[in-house]
Amino acid sequence: MLRFTGNNHQPENIMKTLLNTLILSILPLFPGLLPASDLEREQRWQQQVEENLFEGETLMLNDGSVDFLGIYTESAQERPEGAVLLLHGRGVHPDWPQVISPLRTRLPEQGWTTLSLQMPVLDPQAKLDAYVPLFDEALGRIEAGIDYLQEQGFDRIVLLGHSMGNGMATHYLSTTRDPRVKAFIGVGMSADKPELRSVMDTAIALRKLALLPVLDVYGSRDIDLVLDSVGARFDAIRSAGSPRSQQIMLRGSDHFHDGSEEKLVRLPQSLRSFAMTISTNFESCHREEAGGRRGDPKFNLINEFPDCHSRCASSQ
Repeated sequence: MLRFTGNNHQPENIMKTLLNTLILSILPLFPGLLPASDLEREQRWQQQVEENLFEGETLMLNDGSVDFLGIYTESAQERPEGAVLLLHGRGVHPDWPQVISPLRTRLPEQGWTTLSLQMPVLDPQAKLDAYVPLFDEALGRIEAGIDYLQEQGFDRIVLLGHSMGNGMATHYLSTTRDPRVKAFIGVGMSADKPELRSVMDTAIALRKLALLPVLDVYGSRDIDLVLDSVGARFDAIRSAGSPRSQQIMLRGSDHFHDGSEEKLVRLPQSLRSFAMTISTNFESCHREEAGGRRGDPKFNLINEFPDCHSRCASSQ
């Protein structure tokens, strides 16, 4: 698998750019070979990211047919806690200022190396259900990201998605059962979309993640698709069987955590203990009922986060 840094002045990158341009001009003549993703839009995102990146290093990964952008940011610790693979939401890029960039740059400060991937995108006007074909296309990208992290020596890899990135992540995990992924964190997951194909319903996929620890994070002012499926997602992660799984509500946060970024980036404080229990005995959550929320009457309060409600998958 070929990988390149973001230095476009290197001869091999110039040749690669010319080759990609040639491929893009030929592929329309063979519709069956054309990727679902808008590759021209990805190239525009790539140029924007490379021109404005201050932390981390850009590199190119390959999913077996298409080169795509990644941003690799090393841990500040000599011995990292592990690696987090970040998957952004619909139509954006791997350094998006909401959710993804704060986590991409702050996790390394707390001992985690991050790799943020460019996921398949469509035209900005594309409707939600138009993304269904891209879920299968995302499988190869996620696998390539995990391969890269494994080659860097990481054996503790956590998959973290935001919004639609969660659907692509759970689709990958439920399809591949990749044992290299030790935990999954979903920020702003949604479920229960009967008008769409089940591939976009995270609750269906979550039920298939047998014993994989899941941390489901959402805001109290999240979008309806997220808030209306809180109960379905909790039932799904409990059904999957990992007693380490938790569901956390951040008070005052919306889907993009605008104005609440500090609450979001404080979550990595618990990531160490969450990941450390993957291969050890279960450390039970502190259980204290703390009010209700949209058909979800019971939550367990997490002591270290006074601005959130939490409940464990082991609770009845």
